[in-house]
Amino acid sequence: MPGWDISPSGVGTVVSNVGDVMTVLNDIVKAYSDDIEGAATSAGTLAPGGASGAHKGQTGLVAAALAEFMTGTAEELQFVGVRIGNSVNGAVEATVAYQEGDLEMAAELQRRASGLVRPDMPEGWKAGRL
Repeated sequence: MPGWDISPSGVGTVVSNVGDVMTVLNDIVKAYSDDIEGAATSAGTLAPGGASGAHKGQTGLVAAALAEFMTGTAEELQFVGVRIGNSVNGAVEATVAYQEGDLEMAAELQRRASGLVRPDMPEGWKAGRL
């Protein structure tokens, strides 16, 4: 059976790097939101009679389309963060389970080496007697 080759410190480094990227990603999402808002504000409106220009409280077609786009993509953007968080947590939990499994195997080997009865030996025989 092939063995696992997991480096808990390596997993820790990757998790730390992902945390750094998540911070940058959060900044990018904030800038994206600000940029969309700026584009909507700068797009202006079409006033009755063909005049253009922004009127207080009015939004134009471009601003409305951008707002609809933001609403339609907001959940997808949030889900990216959730998926990354779930992936990182899963990696950490798997690494902890791996380490605990290693400790259990080491304890079992130590029990066998100390002369306790092995399950594969005839009853009453101590390990290493045969």
